[in-house]
Amino acid sequence: MLWLASVLGTTCALAEFNHELGLTGGISSYLGDANFNIPFHRPRMAVGGLYRYNFDTRWAIKLSAMYAEVEGDTRDFGYQYPGVDYATFKRGYVDASLSVEFNFFDLGLGKYARGNFKASPYILLGVGLTAYSNMSEAKNMYRFSIPVGIGGKWKINKRWTLGLEWTIHKLFTDDFDVTNSSNKILDNPYKTDKTGFFDTDWYMICNLYITINLFDPQKFCR
Repeated sequence: MLWLASVLGTTCALAEFNHELGLTGGISSYLGDANFNIPFHRPRMAVGGLYRYNFDTRWAIKLSAMYAEVEGDTRDFGYQYPGVDYATFKRGYVDASLSVEFNFFDLGLGKYARGNFKASPYILLGVGLTAYSNMSEAKNMYRFSIPVGIGGKWKINKRWTLGLEWTIHKLFTDDFDVTNSSNKILDNPYKTDKTGFFDTDWYMICNLYITINLFDPQKFCR
């Protein structure tokens, strides 16, 4: 029975605050046929919310939903595509992502578990759904995406956590930058039979967030 009590005690200490709810805001940018490789060129706004469940001091799962905007213009880089002088676009989109996070340090307050750190960098990997409208075809588009990112968390006090995060989202389509007939050339400009992994569109989000830690675990560890 002593070993069982020890295990239960450890679980309670590791749990600390399982649930977090928060708001986030930052900037969004795009990589694609109007911008091959310059991160955060023409940044636009991004806002949203998140829910995080902490399994322990290292591992967490996060559900986030954000509304953001991106834009691009081939004239910024002198790109030339067949049949057009230039192409430009601006769009809003919704990103919903489910990610697994790994903290490099045990994140928590010292009074809950000896050796915990008040701040930690982390990495994340997940799956997402990106929704946007294609006005050239008068329909809404829903695309699968893969978010990969890095970030940092800082426990301000018992209830509040502050974080900074950067993610890049891989889309498996080339029409993210198509909003009307004037920029339709940005969907596979050279009309090749195959579109490579790096030939489809990407977008990035850099955001600052604050979360409140819900429920007091001490109430559940008695």
